[in-house]
Parts: sequence; C-alpha cells; structure tokens
Amino acid sequence: MSIITKNFIPTDRPPANALRVERWSDMPKGIAPARYEVVAEDGTTKTFTLAKGNRIILDALIQQPVYCASPVRISDRVCILRRDYGVPITKEMYSNDTATDRAKFGVYFLSGSVRRIDGGAA
Repeated sequence: MSIITKNFIPTDRPPANALRVERWSDMPKGIAPARYEVVAEDGTTKTFTLAKGNRIILDALIQQPVYCASPVRISDRVCILRRDYGVPITKEMYSNDTATDRAKFGVYFLSGSVRRIDGGAA
C-alpha cells in the first residue's frame, strides 16, 4: 500500500504547526507499548499496540502534521503504520522550502480518526 499523495500545492504553505524533525528528541518521548484505535471510513474500528519508533511517529502525527524528510527516516515508519496497521496517513506536497532550499517537499497528515486509548500521556 502506498502513501496517498494529495495534489502538488505550489502556492500554499504547510500548517505553521507542522513538526520539522532533525533528531528523535524532537518527537514525543514515550516508547513503552500503547494501544491505539483507528476508525475506518466504513465505521469499523481496529485496535493495535505500538511501541518504540512506531509509537513515537504515530504520537507525533496525532499531535500535528510532520515534515516527510528527516534524518530519522520518518517515511520508513509511516509505511509500516499504513501497511501493517491501516493508519490513514496522507502526504501533501509543497514547493520552495525556505528552511532547506528544497524545490519540493512533503508533509504527512493523519486523514482519519486515530486516537490513543491507553498507554500513558501523549
């Protein structure tokens, strides 16, 4: 299953609260197992447990959009979350990232209902 990419948006800017990750310490801190619930478009729910890196990435996405490119390989974890757990994550593309001088860049968003149902504070 590939990441759903919305149309390239050359004039829009990503949300001001989008998280730019330079290191793991920029992300939420919890790594212990936590349970999550995803509600699909048809209303069915799926629950699962995540820990370590996958939990950190999902907790970050629950809090705010996250820039795709980073030294901690966010994209690898996003692929696992989508493929193995059915987490509805989309990617929007933008142009002219002034912080990195990239011509094009992406930001990940949760596109459905996802919440943590136990396992400590977010």
